[in-house]
Amino acid sequence: MKHLLIILSFLLLSSPVIGQSEKPQTIIIPTGSLGEMSKVRIKILEKTLESKLDDHFAIVPKELFEEAQEQAFQEMDSDECTEDQCILMIKEILQIENAFKMDLLSEEGDTQISITWNDQDQKRVEEDYCEGCKTKELRNMIGGLVKKLVGVKDVVKEEPTKKVEPKVVKKPIVNPKDVQENINFRIGSKTFQDGSRYLGELKNEVPHGKGIYYFSNGESYDGIWKDEKPWNITIFNKNGRVIGKYVNGEEKEYNIIPKNGDSQQPKEKVVSGNPDRIGTKTFQDGSRYLGELKNEVPHGKGIYYFSNGESYEGIWKDEKPWNITIFNKNGRIIGKYVNGVKQE
Repeated sequence: MKHLLIILSFLLLSSPVIGQSEKPQTIIIPTGSLGEMSKVRIKILEKTLESKLDDHFAIVPKELFEEAQEQAFQEMDSDECTEDQCILMIKEILQIENAFKMDLLSEEGDTQISITWNDQDQKRVEEDYCEGCKTKELRNMIGGLVKKLVGVKDVVKEEPTKKVEPKVVKKPIVNPKDVQENINFRIGSKTFQDGSRYLGELKNEVPHGKGIYYFSNGESYDGIWKDEKPWNITIFNKNGRVIGKYVNGEEKEYNIIPKNGDSQQPKEKVVSGNPDRIGTKTFQDGSRYLGELKNEVPHGKGIYYFSNGESYEGIWKDEKPWNITIFNKNGRIIGKYVNGVKQE
């Protein structure tokens, strides 16, 4: 009997603790979405991603992630807390190496799904595109993307005796027009070596969409960008006066002094922001402001992204929308403010 107890004690000490997982831990960053897609479909796809990743990773509970996210916001200035830097801080707080994020882009029934995996060594992105796909087909796409990222690679510790034969996966020939590789959309800020700064929408870390580029000489380019190029842009000098424009990517001549000698400038003079700083500000409901701030409230040129997908772009005055264009989540104009009054 004594020998049996010794053997049992040895087995218990040498076995893994009950409930302890050998799978590496990961966090799942909230899904980014752009375009027309129902909340129910997004939720289904999020759960699908979670289920597929659970085969390979131990997923950190949402409550712990949100606590770490709040701590990261408190420890970092809003200017510094870009998406990549915040994810890095959250991983350090939770002492984990892996983070996954899914982005959903939808337009007229067509859907692109991209999944990004950040670990200690590198950043990997896999994406797929589908025309007119239903939710079931999108769920299958997610399973395929996870398999491409981690399915063949051994992310779980295996017994030494097991050998995994390498698999050669033949990639199908796809029309390049149907593929957009390594696309990564975000709303944030970028600072450049010469002191210039961009605030707004970015694709693959270059200006693309609505945004404001503040140059080190005091000028600013405000409007729509396309693959880093000014597309439909208004150019302001350091005093907030209009000095030029881009229309559909072409710079247009702008007559500052008409032939009659009367300057146009007072007609297009922007509210003098005199900002304390140019930066970003994130609010508790998930809304975000990028632009000029005075006393830490919107004042001057800026874009306010609401959590419901709408955005207010233009001139702010003491936190109030002043000369503003309102866009819905699909980028369509749905309203305006003129001199602080909402237009019917």
